Amino acid sequence: MKLKILLDNTAKEGFESVHGFSVLVESDKKVLFDSGPNELFVKNAEKLGEDFSDIDTVILSHGHWDHGDGLKYLSSKKLILHPDCFITRHRKRNNTHVGLSMNKDELSKNFNIIESKKPLWISENMVFLGEIPRSNDFESKESPFLLPDGSPDFVPDDSAIAITSNKGLIVISGCAHSGICNTVEYAKEVCKTNPVYAVIGGFHLKEIDELTIKTIEYLKDENIEILGPTHCTSFKVRDEFSKSFNLLELAAGVVIEL
Repeated sequence: MKLKILLDNTAKEGFESVHGFSVLVESDKKVLFDSGPNELFVKNAEKLGEDFSDIDTVILSHGHWDHGDGLKYLSSKKLILHPDCFITRHRKRNNTHVGLSMNKDELSKNFNIIESKKPLWISENMVFLGEIPRSNDFESKESPFLLPDGSPDFVPDDSAIAITSNKGLIVISGCAHSGICNTVEYAKEVCKTNPVYAVIGGFHLKEIDELTIKTIEYLKDENIEILGPTHCTSFKVRDEFSKSFNLLELAAGVVIEL
């Protein structure tokens, strides 16, 4: 299995970066997971010899601009997402819009949209998790986002993909607004498999606080071999993770074989 990081907050020399995330996943099926906020994922893909002509499926982790606004640079694909990806949403701190810049009607002109709150198997080994239950007592308890009526937006559309392999379960998140531990637990439930071999993507952890410490404890208990926190995971949190794990150093242009 191979992952090609097309867009991230940092980049290898020769590649471009921006606040966002996009990864090309090559397992028993080749799919694009997120597109980032603009056309840079296409430019970086070209440098890796990719033009998306051999994929027919795009998966959107959730309806935030930094993961989905790049979709305007693609067309003629299936687009798998949670139906709440089209919610209007704003940042609590400064009221800036954080949702997608395109509505469902606009995206439907270029994509065959497949909405699912339930797990959706994309191939024999790969599943879109759909709506992830918030099952533990420490994740997804606060939100920096608001709905139009002023109530908190806990990003119910936040999802991830899980891939079964002979080494164990591989979980790839976009931002993990559901909580990365909740995400891993649900992936285990959906795939009916253990152990978890790798967890890669945005963990949405900013501070070395109780949430981060409990997350580290959970992931240690799972004996996860490969961990790749990136994008919305702060560097000080990554440093804290590195005390317990050998971390992948992810950036745009990085290619990983698992």
